[in-house]
Amino acid sequence: MPNKPLSDIAKAIRQSNVASISALMFDQSDWSLRPGYCTETEYWDYKVTAPSLGAGSSEEWANLAKDVLSFHNHRGGVIVFGVTNGFEVVGHRSPLDSKLLNDRLRKYVGDKIWLDYHRLNIKEDQSHIGLILIPPRGPIILRFAKDSPCNNGKYLFKKGESAIREGDSSKLLKDVQAEAFEARSRVPEYSQVYAIDEPFYRILNPEYHDFIERTGPCQLLEKALQDPRTSVTQITGVGGAGKTALATWAVLRAYERKQFQFIVSTTAKDRELTAHGIQSLSPKLTSFESLLNSVLDVLGFPDYKQHSIDKKEKAVRDLLQNSGGLLFVDNLETVDDPRIIRLLDDLPIGVRALVTSRRDTVRFAVFPIPLEWLKEDEGVLFIKSLGHLPGLGFLLDLPDIECEIIRKACDGLPLAIRWAVARAKSASEAIKIAEAITNSGKLGEELLEFSFRRVFDSLTRDEKALLQVLSLFHQPQPSEVFYVGSGISQLKMQDTLSALIKDALVQRYFDEERNDYTYLLMPLTRTFVYSQVKSSGNLEADIRTRLKNYFEALDFTDPSERVVVRELRQGKNESENALVDLARAAERRGDITTARDLYEQALSRNPKNFKAAQLLAELHRHRFQNISDTLRLYEQAASCAPSTGSTRAKIYREWGMVLRSSGQIDASDRAIEKFEEAIVHAPDDTLTIFALAQGLERKGMYARAIPLLEKIVHHPYEDTRSKVRPLLLKCYQQQGDLMAVADLRAKILNQE
Repeated sequence: MPNKPLSDIAKAIRQSNVASISALMFDQSDWSLRPGYCTETEYWDYKVTAPSLGAGSSEEWANLAKDVLSFHNHRGGVIVFGVTNGFEVVGHRSPLDSKLLNDRLRKYVGDKIWLDYHRLNIKEDQSHIGLILIPPRGPIILRFAKDSPCNNGKYLFKKGESAIREGDSSKLLKDVQAEAFEARSRVPEYSQVYAIDEPFYRILNPEYHDFIERTGPCQLLEKALQDPRTSVTQITGVGGAGKTALATWAVLRAYERKQFQFIVSTTAKDRELTAHGIQSLSPKLTSFESLLNSVLDVLGFPDYKQHSIDKKEKAVRDLLQNSGGLLFVDNLETVDDPRIIRLLDDLPIGVRALVTSRRDTVRFAVFPIPLEWLKEDEGVLFIKSLGHLPGLGFLLDLPDIECEIIRKACDGLPLAIRWAVARAKSASEAIKIAEAITNSGKLGEELLEFSFRRVFDSLTRDEKALLQVLSLFHQPQPSEVFYVGSGISQLKMQDTLSALIKDALVQRYFDEERNDYTYLLMPLTRTFVYSQVKSSGNLEADIRTRLKNYFEALDFTDPSERVVVRELRQGKNESENALVDLARAAERRGDITTARDLYEQALSRNPKNFKAAQLLAELHRHRFQNISDTLRLYEQAASCAPSTGSTRAKIYREWGMVLRSSGQIDASDRAIEKFEEAIVHAPDDTLTIFALAQGLERKGMYARAIPLLEKIVHHPYEDTRSKVRPLLLKCYQQQGDLMAVADLRAKILNQE
């Protein structure tokens, strides 16, 4: 194999440039392998098909995990599906995508790597060439996070072992081999770990270029570090909220003011999100013993490190007693050693600790600081401060209103903002990238995994259940939605909601009309959680069914009682056209992914294109079964639909149809509103007439339903008549119109 192709593809892998990889490997006129690529090397591997997503495929996924780790620990690489052992490109069919791929492999390779799955040369039958892009490792090698399945008493690999690519093979590294390989191949870390490293003071190097003071959190943190009633200050928030930056800023200010007699800083940070993806790092804090050693080093007692762990702990506790010092422990949630928590929960008197973590970890004598999103003015300052970085000069002159668009689209998370703008070459592109993260969830999958995966996996079952229910809604919802949708007891629900609010995962608002609190997920959080819901079988359908049955009072059999209970539960008593054509063609041939992308492109060019919004809504409704996006798109279509005519009627009719089964509290009323608007513009449309009458009957408005049903009771189609007659008969009965009941029954008998 010539060196030039190897160097070319190595560069493309480093740059995550799939277009270049595809062009290098395949003759795109017929998608055959180019000369020189009909072999396997240290950079690529071919497989006939991807592992199955069904049960019993654990061994297949373990084998793939071995190859993935091998490439990652070498220089990165690609695994191509759809190529035979004879190097013939045959393609394969699989529903695999980046999320499914990472979900399946995470248990073996951990969460310190993100893999992108790409589909090349997609055909009408959905067969394609599958390509996994595996990024090169960071400073340390990656190891297996879990044992492979046991087959006849043998394991392919064990937790803690690793693998490396050698030529065209993936070689397993046992414990000793992994240690030796890591020792001789460790990538030097040139960044300075500590900004201050002198006797009695060791402070982490700030990760920010310019620190943007966040008035509320900054003042609260400085107050906490002087509060005589507490010994531990704990900053919590999702990944990328700026916890480490805030804590480091405060510690450096304390150092400048000589506020503490000594400062010991250490971090358990084991990964970071870079331009090349999620990279593994070598944490400074790995265990209780490493924390004790850090204290002994800073205080000038390195000889004590040779003692037993018990003697070291006693020595450290004695040194900390009434010392007037500060322990700064960053990324505490990463360390799986309960002794660290016990030390912080029982700190000696006269010493303070500052801790950052994604969730509450320390419980006693704590001053909690939940770190939320950047406010509007803070977001503007932060975005413009990034303009001093290479390639981001366009941010310096960005109008405040466009900064606010980016901030809101990124939930005000500094990491998300930096991630979005770093991928842009202009202001308009930065806005598009930021908005795409929450609109589709696809572009920002790696960002979402980095920010939310660990905190989501650490949640209790009840906490996950509440978030899953909330992820179905774009508007604030009352607490009864969670009670019904999750099945959690009301007592547990309130405690669980309080914990999620404290963790800045759920936002609380006061609804003056309801005179009660409502709750909402921020867009990025919602996008991540909803992706978990969509991958959990029928979970969404089950939640929506429970909500619909509750708010429609279907648990009451008596019609009169049902009307009263329903009212109580619902709170009533208090050139893009060319893209659209291409999308419709793709939809007809079954390529729904392409169709969706084309509709979204059309709406990106012209958000007022009601046809694109309507057709995309129907695609989400019938092919993706995504009710939330269906409702959002119908609202968009209706806002720019023609003011009169059959098109407007159809949009409002179908919007009402989706609404009435959505499980939302006021779904019935909103559906009736849509049907009433539709019937104004299509007064003889049978579907609209019947749907409106049905909705009115369910709300006990029999007098309004009767004339609508009488209009179509003699419809020429028997199927329609068979649905209309029983409903009309019921309305007559509820109104006490015995003559009409008798007359209708007689007509039914005569026609039979």
